[in-house]
Amino acid sequence: MRIGLAGWSEAVSRYRRHFPSEGTGLARYAGTFDFVEVNVTFYRAVREATLVGWSEQTPPDFRFSIKINRAVTHAARLSPNARLDDALLPVRTLGDKVAALLVQLPPTLDFDAERAEAFLVRLRNAYAGMVAWEPRHPGWDDARATDLLAAHGVTRVLTEIPGPDTPHSSTGCYVRLHGTPRRYRSSYSDADLSALATWLAECSGPAYVVFDNTAGPAGVANAMTLQSVVSG
Repeated sequence: MRIGLAGWSEAVSRYRRHFPSEGTGLARYAGTFDFVEVNVTFYRAVREATLVGWSEQTPPDFRFSIKINRAVTHAARLSPNARLDDALLPVRTLGDKVAALLVQLPPTLDFDAERAEAFLVRLRNAYAGMVAWEPRHPGWDDARATDLLAAHGVTRVLTEIPGPDTPHSSTGCYVRLHGTPRRYRSSYSDADLSALATWLAECSGPAYVVFDNTAGPAGVANAMTLQSVVSG
């Protein structure tokens, strides 16, 4: 089980007391958390030298989740035109330090079985690790979509605190929490985090939790609290 934030720069610069005082921002972040979700890769290409630097600034057991570039999901919309080779450069460069590849779809992208199948075949031919899939169109609630993702060993992302009856994926668990009711700002209660910890304990396979409520101090505090709950 790994717990971290969506990005490290803002958290480390604004909430210094929670992190070691020496080193780069990423190195200091890695002194408190062993996992981070990288969102900059969604917006732009990241140079290979920068990726190598990220690896060198973190300990061997540190892990990254890489959000795939929007050229694949939002521009190409999973079509054969999607330039997967370019988008997977961070995965190839970071190697064993990659925990998961996050694929977040636009809210307007409905489930299309043929297109999704073709894309997942291409993706799985290039990358065998955890794929965290975050569809945002209600069409993906179709049982056919669930079966297709399962057939390709893809983990569906949860974006809310799971309840006791929330099903677990056989491929692991990936939870992204943005804060509620104020998105990116609101904190989760101790009861919420306790319920999350209980649900995660029953996860089959790797479990990752990303706090994206980092526009204020909530994300850092929630992540550190959940660390304490699951460790003891």
